[in-house]
Parts: sequence; C-alpha cells; structure tokens
Amino acid sequence: DFIRVYADYRNAFMPAAMDFGLDASPEILQPETADSYEAGVKTRAFGGRLDAELSFFQMDMNNLVVSQSVDGVPALVNGGSERFRGAEVEIEAHVEDALFVRANYALHDARFRDYVQDFDGTPTQLGGKRLEMSPRNLASLGVLWAPKKGFGAHADVEYVGSLYLNKRNTALAPSYVTWSAGIGYRARRFEVRLDGRNLGDRRPPVAESEVGDAQYYRMFARHVEASVRFEF
Repeated sequence: DFIRVYADYRNAFMPAAMDFGLDASPEILQPETADSYEAGVKTRAFGGRLDAELSFFQMDMNNLVVSQSVDGVPALVNGGSERFRGAEVEIEAHVEDALFVRANYALHDARFRDYVQDFDGTPTQLGGKRLEMSPRNLASLGVLWAPKKGFGAHADVEYVGSLYLNKRNTALAPSYVTWSAGIGYRARRFEVRLDGRNLGDRRPPVAESEVGDAQYYRMFARHVEASVRFEF
C-alpha cells in the first residue's frame, strides 16, 4: 500500500509555419507555444485491492495553427489563445481474484481565451466560449470477470456530456450514454470471444467533417465482433 503525491510543469514550442496553399500569400505564421501544469495523488490500499488516482491539470496554448476560410479560400491562420483545465478521478477495485470494477470521471473545461474569427463578414471575439466538440463531463463504469482459464465476461457503460457543435456556442448537442459487453472462453493455448460495442446503436456527432461547414461525423453504429486467438 502507498500514497504518492506528484506535480509537474511542461512547456512546448513549435517553430513558425508557412501556408503553402496555391492561393496563399507567403506569410509566416507565429510559432505555437504551450505551458501545462499538473498535480495529483495516487494511492493503493487494502493490500493492493484498491487503486485510485486524482489529478488536476491546466494547459495554456497560444498561436495554434488552424484551418479557416479567408475570402472564400481555405487558409492557415493563428488561432489566438486557448485554455484547457480540469480534473480527473479513476478508481479500480480488485474485488476477487478474477473480478475487477473500474470507474472514472473527468471534468474538462476547454475555452477560447483570445480568438477573433470572421462570421459572415463580422469579426467576432470568441474569448470565454467553450471549444466546439469538447464535452465538459465524461464518466465510465466497467465490470470485468477475467479468470486465467474458463469463461470470462465484461460490461462497460460510458457517459458523454453535452457539447457545442460550433465555436459561437449556439448549437448544443445533448449528452448521451453508450454501452458495450462481451463474453469469452479461455483455455491454455486459445481463446474464443464475442464482443459488442455501442450496443444501444447511438449515433451522436463526434467530430467535425472537413467536407463542409456544419457537417459532422457520427459515432460508429452498433458493432459485434467474433474472434478466435491461438498461441503457438
């Protein structure tokens, strides 16, 4: 059993970039920089049957290079400054020899600090707005039965909080829950499994599409996979 406390600081620097597009002027962009801070505590208790970790973090990023339409032409520009901060907690319990329970929760606050973008000819300051496609709350719970030999199974449920689809924070996508499960049999030299992901067949938007404005990729549909593994 132990308790460990840790903290760290990191910085990053990416040299100046140039937009080499056919219609772009040879303008050298500002270098990207970042400063990050993290602190937390880890613990193991009850003879190694419980592991837990709590951490806090903050990252300040400046002059991020982003793709943007300038006079109707795609171009690279510096994206001002952004701040990512939050906290995460993770717990894993070894209930019995083959039974594990895992849970985690994350609070993420990703916001623009100083970022001006043109919308329909109007420069708009986005400072204080949440970054698009960035959920504020994330959580998961999983149960795993994994003996060295014989039948095993797992079940997991994940929660993703609401997120904004656009930089101006006018289009809010609701939170959603997905779950997955699997069962298998393990012998000394082979294993047979049947696993399913997104069994509820939820299809929320998960990433922006590069095809056009206000278009998004959706989560993959229900997926079931059978597998056999041999060891030689």
